[in-house]
Amino acid sequence: MVVVLGVAGFLAGASALGSGSVRVVVVGDSVAYDAEPGIRAALEATGDVRVDTHSYGGVGLLRPGVDDYLVGAVAGDPDVVVVMLGGWDLGEVVADPDGYARRLDEVAALLTADGALVVWLSMPPTPPGEGIEAARRIANGAFASLADRHPSVVHVDTGPLVGGPDEGSGHGFTRFRPGIDGREVQVRKVRDGRDDGHLCPGGAALLGRAVLEVVGDVFDLGSPGHGWWSGGWTGDPRYDDPPGGCAAAS
Repeated sequence: MVVVLGVAGFLAGASALGSGSVRVVVVGDSVAYDAEPGIRAALEATGDVRVDTHSYGGVGLLRPGVDDYLVGAVAGDPDVVVVMLGGWDLGEVVADPDGYARRLDEVAALLTADGALVVWLSMPPTPPGEGIEAARRIANGAFASLADRHPSVVHVDTGPLVGGPDEGSGHGFTRFRPGIDGREVQVRKVRDGRDDGHLCPGGAALLGRAVLEVVGDVFDLGSPGHGWWSGGWTGDPRYDDPPGGCAAAS
């Protein structure tokens, strides 16, 4: 089940579209870049959605040029904007959480100015060796609060989607977990023999299903059919970067 905050307000103020072309854009950093093929596969398998992808490594809401990047991404008035980022902002989030909250309000206003629904995916659990879990949780709290303030923003908690059981925090980092069909899949990459926070096809598919559920609650979409999560998109070269990163043995 998708953990969602903020959708009720948007649903109350919007009417669902009939079957047809729903335009979705994806923005964010390198984790979003790895998630994009799964999001695209889930949504476009309905036959009612076209996904444009704009994410790449190094995107943060406080980085130079990001406003131009966001304006370009939403040119053409998309119906939905999927956002996934935060790793490049963690220092500022911890140092000035109130200032970052104001920045989030600015970004939400920009992305929703023409009526788009924003689906904001939280940062997924990070490898313990990276030492950024506390900062990640602060950032995710800011994203959840943004959805509370903005009825057109939906927050999706990715921890239950791609994380594993963790007695201390509920959903910690895991390399493997059950996939969409219930079989164990690799959800996060390995780099130089160590756990890496980026996504494998199994993780991207789980996030894709979550986005599909949110978008499907607002727009009248067809069924994506069985097996979309194991299609040709899983062979995208990004899932072999680094080489063998998504071929770890469980």
